[in-house]
Amino acid sequence: MPRSLRDLLSALTAVLLLTGCLTIEENYTFKKDGSGTMEYVVDMSALGEMLKSLESMSEGKDGDEGPGDLDMKDQAAKLKSLPGISKVKVKNKEKYVQRLTFRFKDLTALNGALNVLMPDSTGASHDFFHWDGSTLVRTNNRHALEMGDDMGADASGDSTDPTAFLQSMHYKYSFTFAEAIRDRQVAEGVSQESPEPRQLKLDTDWSVIMKDPSALDLRITLDK
Repeated sequence: MPRSLRDLLSALTAVLLLTGCLTIEENYTFKKDGSGTMEYVVDMSALGEMLKSLESMSEGKDGDEGPGDLDMKDQAAKLKSLPGISKVKVKNKEKYVQRLTFRFKDLTALNGALNVLMPDSTGASHDFFHWDGSTLVRTNNRHALEMGDDMGADASGDSTDPTAFLQSMHYKYSFTFAEAIRDRQVAEGVSQESPEPRQLKLDTDWSVIMKDPSALDLRITLDK
């Protein structure tokens, strides 16, 4: 049966505690009309052979996936039914890397998709993105924080400090716009890079997210 990201992390607790190798990426492109594309990436490739060994031991006769198989087909099926969402694809050519891509008509459609990909325990719908004039505003629900709670609790189960473990796992954003970026506001502890005026790349780790639940919130102002 396909696993959600949190189910998979639970199954991989022992391995993650040894390596802490996990990166989640959200990659966006925005057109002038407000439409665009999104790529959601879960990258555990750094686990490599350890995951492969654990996977082979856990495969059963019933054909269930091993813990290395993060199957996002269920999420993809839900996305395909959402208004304003199209061209949904799951790419898993790289071992232990899952990429889900889609096109969105506007922010309403994008927010609907993100509620499928990143639900939290409240079950409430959340508006992740909205425009404030020429400023794109991102706010977050408790999805990343609850993932960090789960992982941090597992890491501290033997009374060790989970900080180093949480620091080894990263959350990344990238944005590409039709217009140049005039200003940006990001939280302390989030690194930023602008390869060109229309692009912004952000990177932080789960220790920052756990200290500041709003660490993944941001504001990006465009020249338009």
